[in-house]
Amino acid sequence: MSKMAVDLMGSDLGYSELSKAVIQFINEDKNSSFILFGEEDKIQPLFADVDSKRFKIVNTTEVIPMEIKPLDFLRANRSSMYQAIKAVKEGEADAVVSAGSTGGFVVGSTILLRNIDGVTRAGLCTPFPTAIKNRPCVILDVGASNVNTGEDIYGFARMGRIYAEDITEIHNPSVYTLSNGSEEGKGPQEVVDAYELMKTRKLTGFKGNCEAREALDGNHDVIVTSGYVGNIFLKATEGTAGMMNGMIKKAFKRNIFSKIGYLFAKKGIKDMKETLDYRRFGGAILLGINGVAVKAHGNSNTYAFYNAIKVADSMVKHDIINKIKKEFSND
Repeated sequence: MSKMAVDLMGSDLGYSELSKAVIQFINEDKNSSFILFGEEDKIQPLFADVDSKRFKIVNTTEVIPMEIKPLDFLRANRSSMYQAIKAVKEGEADAVVSAGSTGGFVVGSTILLRNIDGVTRAGLCTPFPTAIKNRPCVILDVGASNVNTGEDIYGFARMGRIYAEDITEIHNPSVYTLSNGSEEGKGPQEVVDAYELMKTRKLTGFKGNCEAREALDGNHDVIVTSGYVGNIFLKATEGTAGMMNGMIKKAFKRNIFSKIGYLFAKKGIKDMKETLDYRRFGGAILLGINGVAVKAHGNSNTYAFYNAIKVADSMVKHDIINKIKKEFSND
């Protein structure tokens, strides 16, 4: 039975939207329970019809701001996010899920849960939709830190492989470094160093460099890079997807003939939207720390937050943390 700590504060859409996701998961998974962190007087009415044995509310009123320094996070020890992460640290919960501040979540999870022995830097991992439906590409780091070494990126590749095999269920996933060319030696020094480490240490599945234009073609299972580059890739991809969605809508609304054309293309467009919908992956996972920590999008609706909870639950059931520990235990 998995128990999850959920920070219900700090999201764009508020308690109601996130609570619906928790309730949906409770109704579907009879072997789960939740510790909910936030303002009790606002949360309790939303769970009036839910079995009280399935959840507990911890009253908190302080929210972690979007940007916070490590020392300030430690001082904010009565905040919802701090208390939720602390529940995992103390063994009260198996995983933590939050749609609050990404910076605060990374700082707090790293400070309280600490890196797994042998992991030089934890990384935010995000599955991206690709041209092949149900064949996501796992990319990390997408923003846990701005500066990384080759050793960090090599570690991301090892953790990314484990995540891809167990959670996205890709057998023997391929691994690539994100670069500005496919040839060996391309890219900044940290990418060149990571390439050399994966090559000389014979990382299973390593295939070489990958250019950004090929990353989401469905043929690249795990792509690793520094957090600065990965975060730009993440935001550029989301922005491009949003722009395309708007342009398609505008094109079909142009005149009566384009509207008729939409009726013929409706099924194909629906399939494309489902394939490119990042919300079905739930958010980003902080890999490399001593606990399951999932950061949902700040604007997560019920569907997206439900999937974030689902990812956290799946990681617990697949014992991902111990598998990563085992991977690094012989270093």
